[in-house]
Amino acid sequence: EMIGEAARRKHDVVNEVDKNLDSFIKATTFGEGRNLTTNYIIKILGLSECTDTLVGDEMRRGISGGQKKRLTIGEMLVGLAKCFFMDDISTGLDSSTTYEIIKVIQQMAHLLDLTVVISLLQPPPETLELFDDIILLCEGQIVYQGPRENATDFFEIMGFKCPDRKNIADFLQEVTSMMDQKQYWIGEQHRYHYHSIEKFAESFRSSYLPRLVQDKLLLPNTNTIKGEVVKTGSGLSRWNVFKTCFSREVLLLKRNSPIHIFTTIQITILALVISTIFLRTNMNHKSILDANKYVGALFIAVMLVNFNGMIEIAMTIKRLPTFYKQRELLALPGWALLTPNFLLSIPISLMQTGLWTSLTYYLIGYAPSFIRFMKHFLVLFSMHQTSMGMCRLLAAVARTLVMANVLATTTLIAIFIFGGIVISKDDLKQWLQWGYWTSPFAYAQNAISLNEFLDERWATEFHYENANTIGEAILKIRGFLTESHWYWICVSVLFGFALVFNILSIFALEFLNSPHKREVHTNATDTMMECATKKNGSHDASIPQGVLPFQPLSFAFDAINYSVDMPKEMMKYGVTEKKLHLLQDVSGAFRPGVLTALMGITGAGKTTLLDVLAGRKTGGYIEGTIKVAGYPKKQETFSRISGYCEQSDIHSPNLTVYESLQFSARLRLPSEVTSHQRDMFIHEVMHLVELTRLKNAMVGLPGATGLSAEQRKRLTMAVELVASPSIIFMDEPTTGLDARSAAIVMRAVRKTVDTGRTIVCTIHQPSIEIFESFDELLLMKRGGRIIYSGSLGPHSCNMIDYFEAIPCVPRIKEGQNPAAWMLNVSSNTTEYEIGLDYAEIYRRSSLYKENMILVDELGKPTPGIEDLHFPPIYWQNFRAQCMACLWKQRCAYWKNPEHNVARFLNTFVQSTMFGVVFWQTGSTIKQQQDIFNILGLIYGTSLFLGFNNCTMLQPVVAVERVVLYREKAAGTYSTLAYAIAQVAIELPYMLVQVFMFAAIIYPMIGFQMTVGKFFEFILYMVLSYMYYTLFGMMTVALTPNVEIASGLVYLIFLFWNVFSGFVVGRLLIPVWWRWAYWANPSAWTVYALMFSQLGDRTELILVPGLPYQTVREFLESYLGLEDVYMNLVTYLHVAIIALFTIVFFISLKYLNFQRR
Repeated sequence: EMIGEAARRKHDVVNEVDKNLDSFIKATTFGEGRNLTTNYIIKILGLSECTDTLVGDEMRRGISGGQKKRLTIGEMLVGLAKCFFMDDISTGLDSSTTYEIIKVIQQMAHLLDLTVVISLLQPPPETLELFDDIILLCEGQIVYQGPRENATDFFEIMGFKCPDRKNIADFLQEVTSMMDQKQYWIGEQHRYHYHSIEKFAESFRSSYLPRLVQDKLLLPNTNTIKGEVVKTGSGLSRWNVFKTCFSREVLLLKRNSPIHIFTTIQITILALVISTIFLRTNMNHKSILDANKYVGALFIAVMLVNFNGMIEIAMTIKRLPTFYKQRELLALPGWALLTPNFLLSIPISLMQTGLWTSLTYYLIGYAPSFIRFMKHFLVLFSMHQTSMGMCRLLAAVARTLVMANVLATTTLIAIFIFGGIVISKDDLKQWLQWGYWTSPFAYAQNAISLNEFLDERWATEFHYENANTIGEAILKIRGFLTESHWYWICVSVLFGFALVFNILSIFALEFLNSPHKREVHTNATDTMMECATKKNGSHDASIPQGVLPFQPLSFAFDAINYSVDMPKEMMKYGVTEKKLHLLQDVSGAFRPGVLTALMGITGAGKTTLLDVLAGRKTGGYIEGTIKVAGYPKKQETFSRISGYCEQSDIHSPNLTVYESLQFSARLRLPSEVTSHQRDMFIHEVMHLVELTRLKNAMVGLPGATGLSAEQRKRLTMAVELVASPSIIFMDEPTTGLDARSAAIVMRAVRKTVDTGRTIVCTIHQPSIEIFESFDELLLMKRGGRIIYSGSLGPHSCNMIDYFEAIPCVPRIKEGQNPAAWMLNVSSNTTEYEIGLDYAEIYRRSSLYKENMILVDELGKPTPGIEDLHFPPIYWQNFRAQCMACLWKQRCAYWKNPEHNVARFLNTFVQSTMFGVVFWQTGSTIKQQQDIFNILGLIYGTSLFLGFNNCTMLQPVVAVERVVLYREKAAGTYSTLAYAIAQVAIELPYMLVQVFMFAAIIYPMIGFQMTVGKFFEFILYMVLSYMYYTLFGMMTVALTPNVEIASGLVYLIFLFWNVFSGFVVGRLLIPVWWRWAYWANPSAWTVYALMFSQLGDRTELILVPGLPYQTVREFLESYLGLEDVYMNLVTYLHVAIIALFTIVFFISLKYLNFQRR
């Protein structure tokens, strides 16, 4: 009210009230009162009831689509911008809410001298009247720009007039259309000819209006204060920016607490396991063999904290899209995101490394000194900070999860290879020594080893080269540094790495742009859709009844109630009820050949009702009865004859539009439909929703690549329409379409209904023509209660008469849109002002009684009509499902270069790196360390290359899993067919990787070049790749999101590392943990590769402290590798692959993490 009053006095003399208002605005914008501004914006946008609700994503429902749109608007309004560019802000909003929002924006523009440009697709008349100027854009040309009130005059001069009951916005969009233009011609019909867009644009440029606009721009701004300095950036001090971002990070830390709890539990479990493997009662310090066991324990500690930091990758990647948006709009610097993140990671790092050190130090029996305990802890803490900094940098540089995982695993392999454990520093070629000195792992391993082995208890006399004690000897044998002062140098270098990584991350955030480019799909060779429409008769477009037969079905529901557990946020404010009721006693019926509109203000429960009726809810409490053709609804048969166009447009991102429709039609149409009929039907549907020009366009990721929001909406409609369902639920089918496109779609929907189908649409802002194309209206109020259910009548007379009969309800104005009037008079505000409850009035009305009679009639089976029954569970047989799913996966994989090019490039780089570092290692074996080097090579290749495939695949499977949930709910295919296709599509890519890897590395490392040995090498590498790939798929299917899946992979991978036979040999593992070795697939691969390549070697080797042994004897006595277990190891590989496949399938079938 204050802003509105000031706007009305805008051009008068500035008085004391204006000064006070100006002070109020500045105070609430810059000072402590800024929360008042935020709360005010929240209130005018109608977001008060969901203030404490999570926004949600594709897996968690969160706030509604309309609320998300209002949230985006509010995020802009609370800033300090002087120019606003708002793209289609009415999408998902009812006309009443849109009017209120734009009214506030108008007042702010007039009062605060803001420049506001808003694109709208279907503005109602009262909303259009709020604008000062209009820009009409057609095919990239400005047809009109100038005062709103002059727009119709301009076209009237050209010979076109807007009819009395016509929405001016619809007129302006249709008057340039070839097929709609003629109806507005006011001259003699025989003199009419089509006025092209070029002609309109030329007439506009030659009129006085462009000069009028230019004159306005040249006028000086009299409201600008002389000498005012225009500020750039956020307008806040760096300290305030830091405080704001820090408070947000604290909030996100609390929200992400399950991930941190998971990692803490992971550390605790691993610490207890490692402590019992290296239990102090079995640990001595009298020989080199004892020292080797301690080296293994220290290696595990460093490796664990290194892996534990990798959870930072997924968490950083998930935050980047929001950061890029805020960087563009708020000039948010990179340090604002990273510095709070870094500071908050310090206590987490202290807690996790402290927990590990406290649990393992005494139980393993490290040096009994508090000082050495603290130095041990300091090394692990510095390594953890380095790892987290490195992962932030990799995430900021890669910017996508797939590429970040590729970089992370490649980097991890590099720092492990050069870390001094996988291959000794002394065995590295001279020209590769730089790799050792640039590896953080090497500094951590040196520091922690120096701290342990320079303790007095390792001072037992032992002579090896120039070493005189066991402690010095083991450091010398393993190629570590031997002087104590290197400890502090190494720790300092680790902290330096952490600092450098974080600084580089800031630069990456500051200067690198989002990897997703905004694309517009155009094709110059395509003819204009209007020409095609005219040629093919788009006015009559509909799903042809004769091509694909169907059975008309009625749908009745009675006393539907839906509730969820009361959110904890609401209970904090004193709410005592245990359940939140979203639908209350909702009854109604939908009939064949009747088009029903489901309407209500934003948050009334329209989408919730559709979800309940369609059987798409995954949680909550549902009560009531639903009947189809008089029989109780069975979800497995209902999905065969129904379609549901959801509000969230979920599709496979790496398919084209045509491929998406082909896949849906291939599996959801009866098997007797021929491929020719199917293709004709697909093209008909594509033409119906105007997707023909986008036939070969990639779908892409929502909000990032590929199709725009409105194009995705039309694709969602088409995917359901190609199934030729009898009952169709459409959630906002015209959202994101301009008035003409919306009219075309609704005309097509109207024609489809006339074939005898049952269609229900939720709709927000229908024009008069669209609204009156509906037969019946089901109107809901906030709280999920019905306030009107019945026929609209000619010109909506039945609905208007019903509401005007209620005392005190404002009457409809001449020419007013009945839909907009109805939403206004049924709003909470009007209901409160007149002091009536519309829901109670409806329940006492004769209309309610008539509807209940209809519900009872349709709830009884029609004589002679049997219940729906389909012999097979799905339209297509199992083989056809598998082939269709495999075809889809082939198309998606082939169009995903980020995944495939990355995996092949990664395989080439890593195999080359291993080959160069371990050049000819297998050709000459003279001492124990040579076997350790070969063991390190096989350990690295068999574990880390497979692990790389596993982590790369996880994001791909996670994206497709969301699509799987939608397609499963629609009864498209069986889960087993999907699982088989997902596994099968990986096989050719995997085989190419293995052959590429083997062809490069096998001759480089110098293994014996025989056919048998080469075949065995390839065999076990293929088996290793297979179980790692399936392991990655399985973990995604078992967990709710990629972050948890990554954490689970790291946890199990660390177990596999510990028991792989590299850190500690099989014979040195305590008896109580031997089972873990035989349950570890990585151990089987290391066992098989080592014995197949070295099991027949008889060269004598030097073992410190022991007599000479043959290679085979050393494998048997120290590593426990024997010929007798080779067949068992091979069978175990096959068994684990089968087990992971079965668990993957069962998880997909029975676990659904989508919360609706």
